[in-house]
Amino acid sequence: MGVKKIRLKQQPSQPGTIDRTIVAQHFTDVEQFADFFIHSQMQLIQLTPGPFHSEFLSARIGDIYFNRIRTNQSIQVCGSKHQDYVAFAIVWSAKGSHFYAHNLPLSLQTSLFGFDRQREVALVSPPQGMMTEIFIPITTFQTHADRLQRYDIDDRFLAANHISLLPDRMGEIKHYLRDLFWLVEHKADWVQQPQALNLIANDLMPLLIQSIPIKGRTVPALKSSRRSQLIAQAEQEMVAHLGKPLTLKDLAKRLGSSSSALSYGFQDLFGMSPMRYLKVRRLNGVRQCLKASDPEQCKIETLANQFGFWSAGHFARDYKAMFGELPSETLRATATVK
Repeated sequence: MGVKKIRLKQQPSQPGTIDRTIVAQHFTDVEQFADFFIHSQMQLIQLTPGPFHSEFLSARIGDIYFNRIRTNQSIQVCGSKHQDYVAFAIVWSAKGSHFYAHNLPLSLQTSLFGFDRQREVALVSPPQGMMTEIFIPITTFQTHADRLQRYDIDDRFLAANHISLLPDRMGEIKHYLRDLFWLVEHKADWVQQPQALNLIANDLMPLLIQSIPIKGRTVPALKSSRRSQLIAQAEQEMVAHLGKPLTLKDLAKRLGSSSSALSYGFQDLFGMSPMRYLKVRRLNGVRQCLKASDPEQCKIETLANQFGFWSAGHFARDYKAMFGELPSETLRATATVK
């Protein structure tokens, strides 16, 4: 279990990760994937059962970073953003469900999202999916926007966090990024050449900025709905009761809602029932505690009880189905690392 690392080039410093020009890594553990983002304090929760695999590729060209991320399990990502950078994220593929940002579904053909620096990350990926992120220093982005006389792309625009582009414009951006990542993978020295920075400054930045519809001519950004607010409140209640009894009826009563509204909302967003989601969060909680425990002092059954698992046999079965290993194996691996 862990991370397989390919060191390609050395260079400082990438927002939220490690300090290299090109980074290619393969993760087989969701917690180590979360720990990789050392400056962002990201929390990743595995939602679907089975062994976890994720591929991460990042390239730094000048002061701009390009990330490509693939995962084979549905995960929930929460955490703060780097305040010196504005991020633009794009969904490339989604199998089994949609990507969701702040409980709202994202389109492969039109969605550009994640650019509100004040809003925390709240992302749910499908069972299989790929996305890219472009991190641009806020001063660099504002300079390019001003040169193109796009004074409408201001703090009020960034606060929307999501915009719908025209499909042909999104296609142009993806075509550009596809070529860029091919060069990163097959001609690594290219990213350090002067022409690479010139292409980004003179081609990609204008393409990205000019693809953003002028205010008043765009499809309105997705707005938060009552259902998304309800799901967010339900998540908070669940996290507060990870070790306490909580039924769907009790949860609905606490939130002044109905069981059916919660069930529909969780099925749409997470692809599972509210009680299944609660069990998944509890299993992830146990796993995180096992990884942080002293193997000689930790009693697995006691720890499982603290998260509401009272049958050792059922707990071990559910844990292995979720993470591909027994809790005792997780604990032994922790001892090996320490």
